[in-house]
Amino acid sequence: MIEIVYNKEGQAEDNIFAGITLPKNIRQIGMPTGNRRIYIEDYVMTYLTQLAKPNATYARGAILVGECVRGELGEVIFISGALAAQNLELDLEETTFDGETWSYIYQEVKTYFPDLEVVGWFLSRMGFSTSINDMIVRLHLDNFAGDDKVLYIMDSLEGEDAFYMTEGEGLHRQSGYYIYYARNEAMQNFMIDQKGEVESIEASEVDMKDEAVVRNYKKIMEERAKSARIERANRRLAGVCSVLIIAVLALGVAVFSNYQMIEKMEIKLVESGLLLTENKIDLTENKKNDFLAASNMEITATTEEKALGQSTGKEEKIKSVSENLPQYYVVQSGDTLSSISFKMYNSVGHVAELMEANGFGEADEIHEGDQILIPTVR
Repeated sequence: MIEIVYNKEGQAEDNIFAGITLPKNIRQIGMPTGNRRIYIEDYVMTYLTQLAKPNATYARGAILVGECVRGELGEVIFISGALAAQNLELDLEETTFDGETWSYIYQEVKTYFPDLEVVGWFLSRMGFSTSINDMIVRLHLDNFAGDDKVLYIMDSLEGEDAFYMTEGEGLHRQSGYYIYYARNEAMQNFMIDQKGEVESIEASEVDMKDEAVVRNYKKIMEERAKSARIERANRRLAGVCSVLIIAVLALGVAVFSNYQMIEKMEIKLVESGLLLTENKIDLTENKKNDFLAASNMEITATTEEKALGQSTGKEEKIKSVSENLPQYYVVQSGDTLSSISFKMYNSVGHVAELMEANGFGEADEIHEGDQILIPTVR
């Protein structure tokens, strides 16, 4: 996203937010639009970033607290606190917000942020990008209903984040937000308490699970890349065989046409007396032998193709050569390899193929305007 840092002091406020006191020292992320804006305090961002650190390979979540200030034409949601939500860890599919869970959440809010209210929730899922699915939408609408509740998603693996708000009957991604700086003693005290608790715990089962998941993730990526290379080689071989079959058929048609032309010329020569009947070539026998030879060539090619494990169906024979031409995608603002995979294949499961086709490593980044080779997948 576009990031702009500036001090708003001395600038005229947008008439939409007239009557609402906005922070002066801010950092703009993206291009916020509309009559609803989101401001998140810097200490809260620090805490959430730590919560979503790259080695956290399972789901992490937090409850966001703050206040919603409304003016005559617009409203601003200020997020000035966050609390880790234990029920959002490890397995998002088993997450529930029952009465006991909410009782614990409200007790924690009362302890650390007595003057604030719940304004939404935070979710970190490494490697899943910032896209949302039906399960996430259902969790939000069932537990954080209202236009003044937000969902903040972060993917530290892809290095991207996004805010969502309720519009109509669904969640819609916001085009930007603001980070503001203030003396946030409540959040500082909460972070100090949490840090003390974390430092008193040595290597835990969760840490060991993180390492195991990372190893497994790398292994899966390597296997996918290897499979992608084999599939590409097989497709190239199938393409070559298809072209050869088409060439043989075309040659057969050309030979047949030539025999017809020779036969017509022979008839004209006999009629004009330039060629004796006894010297007439037995074209019928020649054609028979040549077509038998051509048929043998096609059968031989088909046999070799089957030995290589390739399909000989009509669909492969008539496949257009143009389908094998490379396709490219121009990177847009906010794109990641996961989101590009979803756009081009309707699935996030082809990141490995994109990385392999473009020679990307795990540390490489893509930028707006880059051309990405989109390989064909089967």
